[in-house]
Amino acid sequence: MAKEKCVNCGSKPGKRKCLINNGALICPVCCATIRNEDCAECVFYQTSAEFTQKKQEKESTSAGSYFGSPAMQKSIMEASMGLMNAHAAIGQEYDKDTDKFMADSLNFFSTEEFSEFTFTDEETDDIIKELGEPVSQEGWFHTEEGTEYYKNAVLLIMNDKRFRELSKQLMAIFLKYYRKNEFDKAWLILSNANRIMESDFVVPFSIMMFFRGISRWKLGRV
Repeated sequence: MAKEKCVNCGSKPGKRKCLINNGALICPVCCATIRNEDCAECVFYQTSAEFTQKKQEKESTSAGSYFGSPAMQKSIMEASMGLMNAHAAIGQEYDKDTDKFMADSLNFFSTEEFSEFTFTDEETDDIIKELGEPVSQEGWFHTEEGTEYYKNAVLLIMNDKRFRELSKQLMAIFLKYYRKNEFDKAWLILSNANRIMESDFVVPFSIMMFFRGISRWKLGRV
């Protein structure tokens, strides 16, 4: 016995009862094409709506994964725009004077508030295993060889998960200083966090993390 054709397209077999077509059979393709809010009581509509919602939630979470929740992302974006629109001069000054940006950042990230930001013992061990021990000579990291060691060390352990975690933590502190109207500090955090999210790890923040990890490793050998 021939199967009943879809009431909508008239070509494919009808497999689903359609509420908006008085219970007539339609094919799955037409069901997906013509369904609307009038189909709210249909199990196929409900399944599709649930799938769409989960997909949107997943995409939203992924988009905000550098910042945390969607609500956190919204707060950070608003604060970032406020900082750039109303206090652009601070950022422009740092863009023009790299030495000042580096010095202010290193001083800021040296404070107690950031003391827990460091490479872990495991990360430092991986660096030593892969690249060998850094030279202990004073000023070595300012040489071409030392700079190359540092860059390779950071790239070695800064995987996607690691810098996503750092970005979330940094941006939470960014919000605090923005709300306290300490815009110079907010700029320092924003500038470093943005560069980390762009996979540019050779910034004052990651430099501080690296040297804290290396210092702790050296103390452990004494």
